[in-house]
Amino acid sequence: MYTYGRKTGCRMSLDYTYRGMRVAFLENEVIRVGVLLDKGADIFEFTYKPADLDFMWQSPIEMRKPFVATSALPEGAFHDYFYGGWQEVLPSAGWASEPYLGTFQGLHGEVSLLPFEAFIQEDQPDLVSLKTRVRTYRSPLTLERTMTVKKNLAALFIHERLVNESESEFAVMWGHHPALGAPFLDENCVVATPAKKVEVLAFHPNGLWKPGGDYDFPMVPNQRSGEKQDIRRVLPRETRSVDVVFFKELSEGWYNITNQKTGLGFGMAWDVSLFKYLWMWQVYGGHNDYPWYGRTYNCALEPFTSYPPAGIQNAIKNGSALILKPAEVIETDLVAVAFQSEKPGRIGLDGKIGT
Repeated sequence: MYTYGRKTGCRMSLDYTYRGMRVAFLENEVIRVGVLLDKGADIFEFTYKPADLDFMWQSPIEMRKPFVATSALPEGAFHDYFYGGWQEVLPSAGWASEPYLGTFQGLHGEVSLLPFEAFIQEDQPDLVSLKTRVRTYRSPLTLERTMTVKKNLAALFIHERLVNESESEFAVMWGHHPALGAPFLDENCVVATPAKKVEVLAFHPNGLWKPGGDYDFPMVPNQRSGEKQDIRRVLPRETRSVDVVFFKELSEGWYNITNQKTGLGFGMAWDVSLFKYLWMWQVYGGHNDYPWYGRTYNCALEPFTSYPPAGIQNAIKNGSALILKPAEVIETDLVAVAFQSEKPGRIGLDGKIGT
């Protein structure tokens, strides 16, 4: 059932466009979620209304309607369109420089660059639900994502259904890439997650942490000072560093990141048997080359099936690739939450926060 023009309770709209692209909004009394349907069904807004705070990072690259790339880059077009926000990454992650089954998958695969179909599944004052769907071009996959907002809960519930439409096995790296930025993000932010090990990728000349692992979570060697530091603490822009790290051996699938000065935070929960790793992309002012040129301060906390971010062939080699059987269907649930709490703890798939 769809009720047009409701102004209170849970509500949803597919009636808007932004810069020539279809967008959808889901909201209730405490959160507002914007979905960019014509580009990956990205979540470009996640606003916590009591604080008037959007957690999503905005990059220096404008949100643009898809266009013909100015250069045929070997890594693909992900960065040309990376305005920030939250992307779904599939079927490969990182710069896939080696072909897989006859084709290159590019940086972070193809799903985040494709338009999605969208359907209103339910629209009631106490619950709204939006179903989105895409069939990939370069891969034999169909992905359905259903997003739900419930009355008075600062949580976005996500149900996903991934189908391998081929008659053979197909390997994927699958994950979620929510990037967080100012005004929420600063040096008062701290991450909590139930990990045991940390691995640091050799990623950039301005990396702060010593590449390698597996380090005992959360202490990691700082290669500038030689001392071990708590990698959960967000550092200031003046650090001029950029790193990609992986949190491993998670006992449960959840994290929160809290600004200890304001008590405001963002977190997620997921099925750890599927998304076994949590990536943390730390950009503390040090990404001084393409595409940021030193203009960015942000971090992303990303549940993933696999590691490292260097394409599906490497994930196959290290045994972390998700191998889909012919015609296999995988269904799973995630949740993202906003909160204000002095001592936030475990986040459950019910959207509730422990202490």
